[in-house]
Amino acid sequence: MHALSRPLLIVALIALLGACGATPPAAAPAESQPAASAPTAAAATDAPAPTDAPAASATPEPTATEVPTATPEPTATPVPAEPGTSRSAPLPLGTEIRFTDWAVTIMGVTRGGEASAAIIGANQFNDPAPEGWQYILATLKLTNISADQDAKSVLFGVDLRATGARNILYSRTSVVVPQPLEGEIFPEGAAEGQIAFLVPADETNLMFFVAESFSFDVDARRFVAIDDAAAVSPDPTLDSVAPTDAGTKRSDPAPLGTTTVSAAWEITVFEVVRGADAAQRITEANQFNDPAPEGQEYILARVQARSLGDGDPDAAANIDQIAFKVTGAANVIYDRPSVVTPDPQLGSYLFPGGQAEGWVVLQAPVGEAGLALVYAPIFEFSDANVRFLSLE
Repeated sequence: MHALSRPLLIVALIALLGACGATPPAAAPAESQPAASAPTAAAATDAPAPTDAPAASATPEPTATEVPTATPEPTATPVPAEPGTSRSAPLPLGTEIRFTDWAVTIMGVTRGGEASAAIIGANQFNDPAPEGWQYILATLKLTNISADQDAKSVLFGVDLRATGARNILYSRTSVVVPQPLEGEIFPEGAAEGQIAFLVPADETNLMFFVAESFSFDVDARRFVAIDDAAAVSPDPTLDSVAPTDAGTKRSDPAPLGTTTVSAAWEITVFEVVRGADAAQRITEANQFNDPAPEGQEYILARVQARSLGDGDPDAAANIDQIAFKVTGAANVIYDRPSVVTPDPQLGSYLFPGGQAEGWVVLQAPVGEAGLALVYAPIFEFSDANVRFLSLE
């Protein structure tokens, strides 16, 4: 193009643009993109106002999980004892009790003055009941039900004893009865006779303990009521009695008058007599008692024992002089002498809670110091019940 014509072309273009208006057309939006929303309040008025987002709800605090309460164990319903197997439910008089070899029926009982009169009338050498005691006279029938064909002695057929609320088992007393229980009988044969007992006059809930002689089957024992509605239940306080350390060591015997407590027994020594005084009492107890050997002296210990039981409320345990010996500073255990013991002698079968008191005769070298009573039950393979009690 010619140089003069360029200014004219520019002028023409400026004039053309002025004729079309001063506002240029808006640019068309790109087809592939929607209009962008303004990030501020100056957004186009034809666009809907943004809806406020709902406020976030608070996250609830977790509810504490309750610790489940333990479901209590159902209380066991006590099973009533089979009649006759427990002192709490003795059989009535007249009930036939069938053991392995013998059937036993206690047919009747007399007691007090009536029993005393019958016993004194049976033999002139029978003594009246001591003060505070009474006779009980049981009449019973024994039938031989053994499977073998041998004749058996009724004298050794039954172990019959009496007991009551004091938890003491009373053995038969040595008197001549009006109708002795004796004889030998073949199977299906029967014999009747009487057995006598001495029991405290104020003893209550009296009943008989019945078993076959020489039987070690405790489940075969039976109880038969003497008193109407007689029943003896175990003492619940015995369960809370715990063994103590008193008297468990020979080097530290329980002081005189202190009660030792083991798993099965409470034992206390209340009084000690030795030397000439002990010898005098032993001579008075029986004129045929020998003096103590040369260099030895007799010792008398008055001992009280209470049975704590072994878990069976109807099992009686024996406490006897044979379980006691003496030791001293020489570290020797001295055997008991063979003499008749002054009354009352220690020797009883006790149910749990039962208590007995009596004299024990011992023997040791004259003047030996540090004497201690040793209680060591026979037929036990543990020393759990062994106790040492000072005699000084």
